[in-house]
Amino acid sequence: MNSREKAYFVIGVAGSSGSGKTTLASKLVADCTAIGITGQIFSLDSYYRPLDHISFEERNARNYDHPDSIDSALAVSQLRELCVGKAIQQPIYDFKLHTRRKEFVSCIPTQMIVVEGLYALYFKELLDLCDFKIFVSTDIVTAMLRRVQRDICERGRDIEGIKHQILATVLPMFETYVKPTQRNAHFSINWEGEEIPTKATEGLVRMMRDHFR
Repeated sequence: MNSREKAYFVIGVAGSSGSGKTTLASKLVADCTAIGITGQIFSLDSYYRPLDHISFEERNARNYDHPDSIDSALAVSQLRELCVGKAIQQPIYDFKLHTRRKEFVSCIPTQMIVVEGLYALYFKELLDLCDFKIFVSTDIVTAMLRRVQRDICERGRDIEGIKHQILATVLPMFETYVKPTQRNAHFSINWEGEEIPTKATEGLVRMMRDHFR
């Protein structure tokens, strides 16, 4: 194991909307922190392209589930910065206005970086930076119910708009672009219940402990 490998470890976590990517990433970071390994979530949701140059009505009509909606070049550039020990100014995306805020959030390098998002295993440049890749799946009903709850509670969406988006873009884009990235994963987690599969997270924490031993 060379010095570069000892310095950091990047885990990619992909899956459908509502599959539990963020929950898994959060638990992994918390469990690793508990054993003295620093970690952070690098969410691709922060890297939706800024659309303040077009009207809100036009923004509202955009397909945000297509990979082109992600500024992958910026995401890759900033992830590389973290991987060489440099802090970054990460963009903050406003899902209610469909564009980036003017503020940024400072992120410092950590030993473990969990890249999570629909397209965490899609872009080749991101795949090349990931040391381990995970695909999270769940049944479509559970995933969409989680999506509906999140969009209403956190993003101020109405039920008709959510329903239209799920049928028009979420499900078609998942089948076309997200689902095929499962073949890029080292490991797939099938999460059917309310709780994250314990064996999956325990195995990942052991892997991190062994890596940084």
